[in-house]
Amino acid sequence: MLSKKNLQEIKEFEKSGIDVVAIGSNGTLDYSTQSIGGCEYCDQCSAFRLLPDPDPFDWFRDNDMKAVCLEVNGVIASSLERPSEYTNICKPIYCPKLGRKLSEDEKKEATERLEWARKRMK
Repeated sequence: MLSKKNLQEIKEFEKSGIDVVAIGSNGTLDYSTQSIGGCEYCDQCSAFRLLPDPDPFDWFRDNDMKAVCLEVNGVIASSLERPSEYTNICKPIYCPKLGRKLSEDEKKEATERLEWARKRMK
């Protein structure tokens, strides 16, 4: 939860044209200027978390983040470097909150992608 002081600082940054992303201590996206919201993006979902995703092969990319879905226990996106990338993550086809029924082909694809996402979580 953001304090009043943090909210004041955020508003000052926004007035000067600077985009702001605030990540909570448990990885939640607490605030974002670029937040799109709506049913087709993950950034407003309660199961969405941002976790560190350092690249073991590149010493200069230690600040990377990965988007994780606690609902399916899988990685949605990785190697996210910029705050704008944290908020533009579309719901994957295997998302239980997608809001539409899948065709048989889509169900097969969703199963394969979900398996891959869970493997990446480990």
